[in-house]
Amino acid sequence: METKYGKGYFLIANPVLPDPNFSRTVILICNHNENGSFGLIVNRSAQLTANEIFSQRELFKGESCKIFIGGPVSQTQVFYLCRLKSSIPGLEEICPGVHMGMNWDGLKDLVDQLSNPAEDIRFYLGYSGWAAGQLAGEMEKKSWLTCEAKRDFVFGEPEKSIWPEVVRSLGKSYEYLLQAPVNPSMN
Repeated sequence: METKYGKGYFLIANPVLPDPNFSRTVILICNHNENGSFGLIVNRSAQLTANEIFSQRELFKGESCKIFIGGPVSQTQVFYLCRLKSSIPGLEEICPGVHMGMNWDGLKDLVDQLSNPAEDIRFYLGYSGWAAGQLAGEMEKKSWLTCEAKRDFVFGEPEKSIWPEVVRSLGKSYEYLLQAPVNPSMN
């Protein structure tokens, strides 16, 4: 397991983390610097589809692209992650094969380039954010485990399997975490 973190890393919620917003979550860190950190929860579905949220945009006729809760901050703001083999202008590569966008200009062209939009793009309402030094404090309290992000986990199915699969990827010495009780406020 890595002990460092930053852009392109996962934060894996330790089961002892008391905040129900993050119980058994995996967060893809999209930006990290001296001013703070920004990431998207990749395994918390919003139980909505892109058609329901973006019905006026007519981008997803016949597609059922998934919507996720990116975090508790600013849930009216929308971000998207795409699974791409090469870079596209206007999108930022977060980890190999995973690009982030938040601009609607060119989204139709992007969707048209994807071989399977329902599987290759995910939308996130809101984000997870930390002020300068805040995440470092949480790391000292061992609230999070970390590892390099992997595209297959970001786009894992079903999303409820992402947290246990990422924990298993850390090695056998972390599998005991899979038996920890779920935060009761999440039931």
